[in-house]
Amino acid sequence: MKLPVDDTTLTSWANLLGLNEEQTADILEEIEKTLRSWYDRRSSPHHLTFEEAAADTDPDELARMFLTEGLRATGDHDTACAVEVRISISYCQAMKSHTD
Repeated sequence: MKLPVDDTTLTSWANLLGLNEEQTADILEEIEKTLRSWYDRRSSPHHLTFEEAAADTDPDELARMFLTEGLRATGDHDTACAVEVRISISYCQAMKSHTD
């Protein structure tokens, strides 16, 4: 699966979280499963192949996915949940500001 970030970036993220190669591979596999699930459930016609859609994933979204899955892989489930909650709140606030 081609992602919108290079291997150096992925390695840096893994190093920041203290992940080994196996954990990193597992996280990337989990991200691929998630992206495939999103791709399969899209309501619009598939103008892009899965590989093209994965490569077109927003890098910030990929970073969030890697961070939360990485935190879970290191056993820090509470922090992963807290990050997801903060991101959800931030997203809701951003959407609200666009409607005001």
